[in-house]
Amino acid sequence: MIAPIEGFSKLTKEEKIDWIALSYTSDPEATKKILKSYWNTNADVQKLHDEFIENTITNYYLPLGIAPNFLIDGKLYAIPMAVEESSVVAAASKSAKFWLKRGGFKTTVLGTEKIGQVHFIFKGDFDKLEEFFKTVKPKLISDALGITKNMNKRGGGIVDIELRNKTAQLKDY
Repeated sequence: MIAPIEGFSKLTKEEKIDWIALSYTSDPEATKKILKSYWNTNADVQKLHDEFIENTITNYYLPLGIAPNFLIDGKLYAIPMAVEESSVVAAASKSAKFWLKRGGFKTTVLGTEKIGQVHFIFKGDFDKLEEFFKTVKPKLISDALGITKNMNKRGGGIVDIELRNKTAQLKDY
């Protein structure tokens, strides 16, 4: 059985690869060679890849195709598509051509509000939690202003926080 690892994110990329190769494969050297074969030879580009997500060990390449002739809000686009299935690009291209002759696609922004959720188990008295929530809600919003000030300047930020009792779906939820 493989032991859990502490501090994986603090390891170098090489150390992460070594740990994975030694812990999960029967041929660590071949595994390391395969993972490194996908690295970009341009160090600056690879640095960008490494910074996209945490714990990057390699890159994953897919063919990049183009679906042309997308008329969207009166402007013509060629849409890049990274997929492993050739018929997807062909179907998108065919659809774009079909709709191009019929005025293309029109878009409307319905809203930009995002919804975030926090789920937790609470084994106490829900009525007491609800009362507490009513008193703490303004503080939660005001305490977040330091990290949402730029969103607020652009008309966003935290609009509301709700407490929902989902115990009917799952005990103490």
